[in-house]
Amino acid sequence: MNRTPILPTDTPPAPSAPSATSAPMPTGPASPFVAPKFDALLLVCGRCAERSSGPSRRKAKKLPGEFKKALGHERPRFRIVESSCLGLCPKKATAVAAATGDGPLRLAAVGGKSDVQAMADHLRGRR
Repeated sequence: MNRTPILPTDTPPAPSAPSATSAPMPTGPASPFVAPKFDALLLVCGRCAERSSGPSRRKAKKLPGEFKKALGHERPRFRIVESSCLGLCPKKATAVAAATGDGPLRLAAVGGKSDVQAMADHLRGRR
C-alpha cells in the first residue's frame, strides 16, 4: 500500500463517480493522512467465529469472501476487515458492522448467504 502523504502541491486523482461519503481530508506537510483506496468499511466479528454456539468455523471463515463477491467492484468500494467483538453476539450467526460515512454505524446478524446478499443490496441502495 502506498503510504506517501498527500502534499498541498499534489492533487489526488478525481474519483470516477462523485462520492457523498468522501469528506475533505486535512493535508499539509505535517499531515499523517493519506487517501484510501476504499470508501466504506465492513467489520466482521472475529469472536463470533470462535464461539461454540456460533456458526460453524468453516462458514464463518468464508463470510468475508462471500461479502466481497456480493458487494462487487462498484462504488462505494468496501474494505472488509475482521474485528474484535462487536457486542451484538447473535446465536447461530455472525455480527457484521457497516460504516459507510453517510449515516450511523449499522449492525447486522448474518446467518447465511441470503443474509449476505440482503445486506449487500441494502448497503448498495438496491433495497
